[in-house]
Amino acid sequence: MGTEILGERLASLANRQELFARRQYEPVISHQALESTTSVWFGVGVAADDASCGLPVDVLVLVFAQEMVRRELGLAKSSILIADSNACNAGVPRLDVHRAASLAQAPLEALIDRFGFPVDIRRSSALAPASEVERKQEALEIENGYVAQQLVQTEIMRTRGAAVKVGWALSACTYDETYFDRLYRNRFGDQVTFAYTIGGRTLNTQRPRACPYLCREPQDRLLLGTKENAVRKLYNDAASPAVRGYRRLIGKLARAYHHLTGDDPGTPETFLQFVVDASAGPINGAATAGKRPARESRAGAPSSFAP
Repeated sequence: MGTEILGERLASLANRQELFARRQYEPVISHQALESTTSVWFGVGVAADDASCGLPVDVLVLVFAQEMVRRELGLAKSSILIADSNACNAGVPRLDVHRAASLAQAPLEALIDRFGFPVDIRRSSALAPASEVERKQEALEIENGYVAQQLVQTEIMRTRGAAVKVGWALSACTYDETYFDRLYRNRFGDQVTFAYTIGGRTLNTQRPRACPYLCREPQDRLLLGTKENAVRKLYNDAASPAVRGYRRLIGKLARAYHHLTGDDPGTPETFLQFVVDASAGPINGAATAGKRPARESRAGAPSSFAP
């Protein structure tokens, strides 16, 4: 299939599927990338100033969008890069980074296995020898080591066949992934295709939007890999506009799940608890193992890599 057709298909996907960002965040198409790529990927950060304390359900925006892109472009596989080395490079203590990376990787592996998507998950520290990464970073002559490592990782992924990158965009955020992608294009040229999803949500009415994979205040996010009653947590303050926004996001995820798997997700509340339970793995999720989302809503909730 020609690269022009592939580019049109990707642009059409982003325009019609609600998980993708709109307006100024249309896909950045590189025909060279579409011709050479064998997989699509996205990264999961594990620290900002401090290590993340959990993986929000919101990360499924990226998981589902990536799978849609993979299928639309006819690619055999995709990858998720857990950015542990980036956090270490930013000065976050290694023990904290290792814990945060585990909190992200374990639920992602459980859900990817449950969904049956062809995804390779690995940590950025295992992407390439540290000496190679450092040499490439130094060659960029960028003072900020964190930024330099982001660009180097994108370039390494490209050279290994992953020339399509999915990221998230949020107009209220200065350093969403469009920032780093623009820097990459300035340094390396038009060699990677970028597609952008919407961002994440919080239960904090003062800061209702956030990065989809970082968590600083666990009381404000719905988290994967936990034993918590996510529906009860969601409706702790049912009248809050932040709750309504989060519920809309869960609804979008439920519809994407149905689109990709053909399974009935039930209500947004049912789907939410399903993915939280499934992400906890075979021990915590034993009670729901083998079960798909049911139609009835939970009590108390309104009815409604490398290549």
